[in-house]
Amino acid sequence: MTDAATTHGHAPAAGHAQPAAATRAHAPAHARQTAAGDGDAFWFFDSLMVVRADHPGQPVIIEATVAPGGGAPLHVHDDLDDSFYLVSGRLAMRCGDDAFAVEPGAYVALPHGVPHTFRVVGDEPAVMLQVHTDDSFLTFIKAAGRPATSRTLPDDQAVTDLDVAFKVAAQTGQPVIGPPMTEEEAATIAPPPT
Repeated sequence: MTDAATTHGHAPAAGHAQPAAATRAHAPAHARQTAAGDGDAFWFFDSLMVVRADHPGQPVIIEATVAPGGGAPLHVHDDLDDSFYLVSGRLAMRCGDDAFAVEPGAYVALPHGVPHTFRVVGDEPAVMLQVHTDDSFLTFIKAAGRPATSRTLPDDQAVTDLDVAFKVAAQTGQPVIGPPMTEEEAATIAPPPT
């Protein structure tokens, strides 16, 4: 295999970085795995949030289980593109001027700076894998949530202090700017299957 620089009759100058492929060849490679049931778990509002991956230099992966009728108030991420893969359940989603239903198997990417909200529709919880390029949302979860003592949705006793949570949301780059989606709005966006 020839190097593009030597192909054109020039050798790389002394002191220049090696090509990325050469650098990667010397970096230790380790597979990472989070087995089912592993990962730090937090009760966060009406959800169970399990951290599936939080390794420096790699995306933060959070497995979120959100109760029926649960969701998020209208909020915006200052710098974080919020994306997720819906494993199960159904969502009504609004992002900016777009409103749409999200079915299992769908991947959704919500750009930073655009207000969005969602609500779980139907009788079953929604399970989604959230994928983030930084840990700002995870920092919010850890600060506003509570360590979960079981891998279940929080019970009625597990109430989040909204004043504290909204203050932390703003401090971590995802300020709340409006109310949650109503059941009526969700029904118009994602009507029950017929």
